[in-house]
Amino acid sequence: MGFNSMRLNPDYHIFDANMFMQLRAALEGIPAPAGMDILDLSIGEPQLSSGQLLTDSVAVHNGNWQFYPKVWGTPAFIDAVCGYIRRRWPAAAGLARLRTQILPVPGTREPLALLGGLVRNTKPDAVALVTNPFYHAWRAGALASGAEIAFIDSHKNNDFIPDLSAIAPGMLDRTILMYLCSPTNPQGRVMSLEYLRYALGLARRHDFLLVMDECYADIWRADRAPPGMLEAAISLAEDDGDPLRNLVVVNSLSKRSSAAGLRAGFIIGDASVITQYGNIVANGGSLVPTPLLAVAADLYSDDCHVEVIRAHYDKSFSIARHYLGIDPPPGGFFLWLEVGDDVAFVRQLMAEQGVRALPGQFMGAPGAGSNPAAGFVRLALVHDHPTIEDAMSRVAQLWRKDDQKMV
Repeated sequence: MGFNSMRLNPDYHIFDANMFMQLRAALEGIPAPAGMDILDLSIGEPQLSSGQLLTDSVAVHNGNWQFYPKVWGTPAFIDAVCGYIRRRWPAAAGLARLRTQILPVPGTREPLALLGGLVRNTKPDAVALVTNPFYHAWRAGALASGAEIAFIDSHKNNDFIPDLSAIAPGMLDRTILMYLCSPTNPQGRVMSLEYLRYALGLARRHDFLLVMDECYADIWRADRAPPGMLEAAISLAEDDGDPLRNLVVVNSLSKRSSAAGLRAGFIIGDASVITQYGNIVANGGSLVPTPLLAVAADLYSDDCHVEVIRAHYDKSFSIARHYLGIDPPPGGFFLWLEVGDDVAFVRQLMAEQGVRALPGQFMGAPGAGSNPAAGFVRLALVHDHPTIEDAMSRVAQLWRKDDQKMV
């Protein structure tokens, strides 16, 4: 008798072809040119170390592994997050008093995915709005909400930021969840304070949860620090009630401190949401080990190492400007390069130059029409500068053939 596999949730087939699986399939059988090393710019994984601070902190706090981690973290970690909020967004410093509305999380991916379940079954005929192109955890959270997933497109003609004013009021009434990100992934665009205020106003008027992914909040060019959703929230705060109602902001050390492997960050938001999220992870979520929370507290308490990291990325974009003649995006560490046929470009880039990049269309969905990410390629400028120099010189050999522009 043949083996019959058990039945599994068919909704999870949405994960069968994520962007990296599609990339592997697109590049299958295409070797790099003989004698040329492959340079992988397809993954947004920081290659730059956060330096001695992290190394020393891990050594100092290498103890207490016998204890279970606590859902609500430690006072030292919460103190460090509150200090970070005061320094990073001075206008929102007063929100640091909301200590019971802050939770440690193991990076951003898990909370982005789990938060969707908190709003499940809260409206009939519900909709979850996901910025398009999307980070896969946003879509996972939308799936967890049980709602119809609707993509809000980020088009070139709107500076790659979703046009929230174009969403029909009837759809907003059905909305239970919306995911936004600033600086945006992958385009590195920055949402204005007015835009953030408008988005939060929509969440409150139409009663849905706005999840703001601020993973790249500390990666910006020069001295132009992007505004944050906490600033928008405090500017809309009323005398009574929760100043963070209908909102959760997600933050991590993965990009800020080049510490993706640490798996540490925090969420801050609506009191009822944070309380329920704490209940969820207490029963089945991942918790940040106490020694690693102490390391995370050291990183959140220090800004000097972040300045070094930002300067590194500024130099990387200067190299890209030299070879490609592009203007760097205001935030993040990706180049969003317009190339025409993005899959063909990536295949040719590997075959002729040995550079691995990600076709934009693999990060997007058709949404309201055509895929808004089609025609672009994402290049992660996360390596050391000699590698970036080599990679940009190779990209330039192919890109200039088509006389395209990066936007």
